[in-house]
Amino acid sequence: MSTRKLVSASFANLLIPISGLLVSPFLSRELGPEGRGVYAALTLPIVVWGWIGTYGLQDALSYHVRQGRLSSRAAARFSLVAMLPLSVLTVGALAALGFFLFPDTAQYRQFLILVVFAPLHVLSNLLIGALTGNGDIRGLNLVKVVPALVRTGVVIFACLAFDLNAYQAGLLFVASVLAGLAFGLVRLWTTPDPAAQDATPPAPGTAPAAVPTGSLIRYALACLPGVLAAVSSARLAQVIGLPLIGPRELGYYAVAVSVAEIPMVIATAARSVLLGRQGSGDPRAATQVARLAVLASVIACGLLALSAGYAVPLVFGADFAPAVIPTMILCAATVLYACMIIYTAALLAHNRPGWSSGALVIGSVVGVVALLVCAPLGAIGAAIASLAGYAATMTIAAVGVGRVPALRSVRMLTVPYGEDLGLIRDRTARIAAILRRSVVPVAAQHEKPETTGTKENAPMPASLMADVVAACRRLGPGTVGVAALIILAWLRVVPSQAVQFLTVGRPVFNSREVTGSHVGDLIGDGITLLFLLLAVGLTGHGLWRRRPPGRRWVAVALAALLAIELAGLLRGQMPGAVAAAFPLAALAIWAQRPRMEVLGVIGVLGALTASGSMLFAAIRPELALLSGADAGEKQVLLGGLLAGPFLHSNALGLALALSLAFVFYLRPPAVRWACLVLILGALVWTGARTSQLAAGAVLLAYLLLRLFRSRSWPASAVAAAGGLLVIVMPLITTDPESFSKRGQIWTALLDRWSDRPLSGWGPKIFQEPAVAAELGGQFSHGHNIMVQLLVVGGLMAIVPFALLCFVAWRRSVALATDGHPAALLFLVAFMHVSWLEASHLSATLTGYLAWLPLVAVALAAPASPPARSARPPSPSAPPAPPTESAPKPAPVEQRAFLP
Repeated sequence: MSTRKLVSASFANLLIPISGLLVSPFLSRELGPEGRGVYAALTLPIVVWGWIGTYGLQDALSYHVRQGRLSSRAAARFSLVAMLPLSVLTVGALAALGFFLFPDTAQYRQFLILVVFAPLHVLSNLLIGALTGNGDIRGLNLVKVVPALVRTGVVIFACLAFDLNAYQAGLLFVASVLAGLAFGLVRLWTTPDPAAQDATPPAPGTAPAAVPTGSLIRYALACLPGVLAAVSSARLAQVIGLPLIGPRELGYYAVAVSVAEIPMVIATAARSVLLGRQGSGDPRAATQVARLAVLASVIACGLLALSAGYAVPLVFGADFAPAVIPTMILCAATVLYACMIIYTAALLAHNRPGWSSGALVIGSVVGVVALLVCAPLGAIGAAIASLAGYAATMTIAAVGVGRVPALRSVRMLTVPYGEDLGLIRDRTARIAAILRRSVVPVAAQHEKPETTGTKENAPMPASLMADVVAACRRLGPGTVGVAALIILAWLRVVPSQAVQFLTVGRPVFNSREVTGSHVGDLIGDGITLLFLLLAVGLTGHGLWRRRPPGRRWVAVALAALLAIELAGLLRGQMPGAVAAAFPLAALAIWAQRPRMEVLGVIGVLGALTASGSMLFAAIRPELALLSGADAGEKQVLLGGLLAGPFLHSNALGLALALSLAFVFYLRPPAVRWACLVLILGALVWTGARTSQLAAGAVLLAYLLLRLFRSRSWPASAVAAAGGLLVIVMPLITTDPESFSKRGQIWTALLDRWSDRPLSGWGPKIFQEPAVAAELGGQFSHGHNIMVQLLVVGGLMAIVPFALLCFVAWRRSVALATDGHPAALLFLVAFMHVSWLEASHLSATLTGYLAWLPLVAVALAAPASPPARSARPPSPSAPPAPPTESAPKPAPVEQRAFLP
């Protein structure tokens, strides 16, 4: 149980430095090195006094609640009453401290305003102490995490939306503690005490047990020197760093601390567990959490130190490159800090507050002296001072631990035993098993896996590889191969374009010339070649294994693509090798007949695209965001329109909207909803109104399917409305300025098509200068799928494409009736993005989100044909070919609408 508490508390505590890491790049770029240093000087004294201002009562509350001498409700009342004198001391002390820290009168006045919130930080730490003693890890997590989440969202939004200064950012920071106080008070007031649950209830009229005020004060006074010393060791360099090392060096040091303090959450979580009520009387079992925390801290600090040289300038900007060396020094100091925190927590838990305070005081003195000596070295000197202080405290505390009979030796708190490593191995194997089960598609999960008597005894890597091979065999080469085709197409479009941007920068908006790099071009060409070879291999494998039915339907899927290329040949436009990509992919899908659940890969890749684009915008906003004239008339959100690795925010919006429907193929609810939130959040940031409309139509169709269950006609009506817009809007629009000048584009292109109505002008018509003059700008597509197909392929392209969409709709209706709505929802999205856009219907791999799902849906079979056998098939409906290794029809109660 203590290990679970360690993991829970560590993950919760990890959100606090993660919050700092998320906020710090925005603040660093917004404020600059000097402003970042002023921000640290304004806020850190208040945070530090949140610890000092408890005057040891935080640890006293933990000890007395842990021993059952104080109830949770009594601890809450005591904290509220103690706040009256503590608030006076807090405000007075900080006002006096600010007089020395801020010679600038304006900054001092700003600091005095922020000091008003300092008593709330003190109260929050008192509540944390009571919750720690009660062993209420969940309540402890709420008090810590909720303010961190609120602070992250509010500060990042303010940095992107407004011009923020150091004082305004500090005000948002110190006020965020209000979000956690309510949770802590309610938790303490309502949670029953574990020690009192089995006790005899007091007789009616009996007064409640008195609060041991004297004992609390005596214990607090014994802890007070250690509290003061611990705070000075942890944060003194930042508190008094402004006059000693200057704002610029303090900014570097603050950034280094925000990175190196990440592993500290592990030791902090272990401290909370050690100070809480123990469920085991065995000292070796009770201290297992400490040994695991030290091991995890060593690994985490090593990884951070190795990556600091690359990560710090990348995340915080090139201006903060001098923070790399202090970060590496502080990573080593964090290992010593973890041991120090665990040793002092063990001393407090075994009623040795004097030893804990003495160790912390000595370490603090060493740190202060080292800081004064090393101040000329700037941020590096401050990091060395922290290392020296932690080392001194750890050494003295280790001596004290050796004098506690119950702990036997320091080794019990630091070095893992054999059973500890065995626990790690078992938990790792369990997590790996859960992950293997979660990635198996829905259809494969209903099948019973083959088991052997020797598999359980196989080594872990061999067992994992065997499971992967077995899953691939159950899915079949067709499903695995088509999934690989989708992934290769995504790799060719998204990561390859990101590499291009990082190497040569974002091209000029709407530029005809897109500069590439040799590395990016080589990677892209290699991925395209792999796509072609894999498509050929899958086609040959499927045709060699069996003679697949439905030749006329694959001919429909190929006709539109071939018509476009034929129109180009008639105009003297020679197709490249990539023009064969989608025809070969259509043949591979027809020959293999993969499971429809393979399209869930598109949903996962859509979520990766969304999260990667938002991360790209946080790290390199000048590459991932469109602003100013590039954003056009759209309202800019969060500093610009999110384009990510795409040439325009509309292109990213199209990719996200077309991926949204396939999220519903993902079986684990947590994964499904996480992907939905990521895609919708990024879609809002793009400002792509057409794609946002399509996403809204998808959600509406989903709700209609849930309401009408076995009837798909309402969702089909939503898709038909999008198709009607595709046909009607270009024909009735006469104003050239309509729909952001799309009226002019449609009129010019339809006039062009009327000259060659049968074959069109080929896919390279948009590269002709005369066409650009007629359209009023350089555009690469017709901004409507009907107009696009008519002008590039004529009637030879539009007729088979319309037939392909009709066949896909018939298949999607059958799938939706059987409880698989993703295909029909995709058609809804596809139709609603197609009446104002057409770039997603590219003949290159950038159009994979349109062609591959359309072909897969058109050639798919219903999930459970026997359930629909009572109604004879329509003569006009195409035959339903069997899917590869199709599972047996599930019982009615298992064919739920959504898993």
